[in-house]
Amino acid sequence: MVTSLDGKASVGGKASPIGSPLDRILMRGLRARADAVLIGAGTLRAEKLRLDVPEEFARQRVARGLKPQPLAVVATSNGDLPIETNLLAASPESLLVMVSSEIPHWRIDALSSGAVVEEIAPRNQGGHPDMGKALELLKERYQADVLVVEGGPVLNHALVSAGLVDELFLTLAPKILGGDRSDTSTVLEGPVLPALDKAEAALISAYLSQGSELFLRYALDL
Repeated sequence: MVTSLDGKASVGGKASPIGSPLDRILMRGLRARADAVLIGAGTLRAEKLRLDVPEEFARQRVARGLKPQPLAVVATSNGDLPIETNLLAASPESLLVMVSSEIPHWRIDALSSGAVVEEIAPRNQGGHPDMGKALELLKERYQADVLVVEGGPVLNHALVSAGLVDELFLTLAPKILGGDRSDTSTVLEGPVLPALDKAEAALISAYLSQGSELFLRYALDL
């Protein structure tokens, strides 16, 4: 994730204006190490993006015994996904959509034309897919031992609140953005996390770029 100095993770729903080209190179480098890359539906609706890695990284992955591209995964509670217009360079065989089992079957049928679809029961009625079950399925059925999550804030909150996050890669951009809550978001969006006194983050590494961007890596004890 990337944030401004005043804690904003997106402006107008988009995170792309916050990070630098170097930050985006780092993000692709993290993808290159992963078996799968996961985003939430809101992130996909907010802007056009791609979840693959450049050819150079693809060759390095093959040399390490991995598939050329990580599995692209999108989680959604209602099935409202602009896959054809907003997800670039994705093929049906390398795209997995994890949907709540409560959504109408016609939405599942529509998504199945462009992706592999897995139905996941929600933790709460009308809610998002149970992310614990989703991650178990990714590991057992799709051999996703290393998963990179690229947001957005609602998905991040679901994972952190369930204790499912091992590490946080956080880029601190040298920008001050302002804005009100209706137009900006933070890294996590949702209710206050329980047992805050027990949640800790240990700094693993910190790198300062010449452009004054700070790249932080934390281990989370949730």
